[in-house]
Amino acid sequence: MRKLYLLIIVVLIYTGISWAKEDVRFSGPGLTASLDRDSAVVGSMVVLTLKYRLPHGAGFASEPEIKGLDELTEVDREIGPDKITMTLLVDRLGLWKTGPISLAYLDKDEIPRTLNTEPVSLTVLSNLGEKPEEARLRAIQGIFATRPLWLKYIPWAAGLLVLLLVVSTLVWWHRRRRGKNSIKAMDPPHIRAEKEIEELEGAGLFEKGHVKAYYFRFSEILRQYLESLRGFPAAEFTTEEIATYIVKEQDRSLIPLLRQADLVKFADTVPTAARKEEAVNAAFSFIRETSPATDKDHMPDGSKGVLR
Repeated sequence: MRKLYLLIIVVLIYTGISWAKEDVRFSGPGLTASLDRDSAVVGSMVVLTLKYRLPHGAGFASEPEIKGLDELTEVDREIGPDKITMTLLVDRLGLWKTGPISLAYLDKDEIPRTLNTEPVSLTVLSNLGEKPEEARLRAIQGIFATRPLWLKYIPWAAGLLVLLLVVSTLVWWHRRRRGKNSIKAMDPPHIRAEKEIEELEGAGLFEKGHVKAYYFRFSEILRQYLESLRGFPAAEFTTEEIATYIVKEQDRSLIPLLRQADLVKFADTVPTAARKEEAVNAAFSFIRETSPATDKDHMPDGSKGVLR
């Protein structure tokens, strides 16, 4: 019985020390960051929790500004009275890591201040298991029953008919669009990109509910413009590959736009109309900033640098 009492006393003392450490840790302004797991597979979502304590009388100007997550893809964010919960997409292999994280706020005298904390990271696992090099692909279908020999030629015949139909349609479309495309080809890349975005907006795909079709085309226009501007095949690269090829700092403003488009195309994210408009305005701004000096002040419709 005496040993049981001693054990209870030790547990209480250890718990009190832990609580005291937490009280000391959060007795003043501070910021901590933690992930909900140590490892995750590619394509999964992880939750980053930022716990903060502001000085007396301090607050945020509007939405809290968080730095250190520039290279990561944010899917959702929830802001509470003492913590910020962010859902992030694991979209790369190897080590997935944030930068040093900072949270901006205004003190009681309206002077900008920041809280800082160390980076957090997790290990990205392969979808093929712990040893992907040893994984073997297996057939997902069993043995089929034998069929008459002529039946195997039906898919070939059907495929040939479909191919002929597709080729005929492409020839007809090409002949119809050849005149218009030849005129477009004469335009400089920045003029062509602006016209294509305006045509996309005029089609009203987003407003009609065809959100994925809109962002597929929007992303394609930006990639083709970047390809014509910088000379590498951006139209064929993934967003992460484009990010590694970018040299000029002004080109990095395209990466958030392309990542937002990827979330819509592959993660079924549906942005608001306001966020879509922000993306369009950012695209126009990038095109104007990278266009020749003689054309920077003019839009295709004759207006001078007015954002949509």
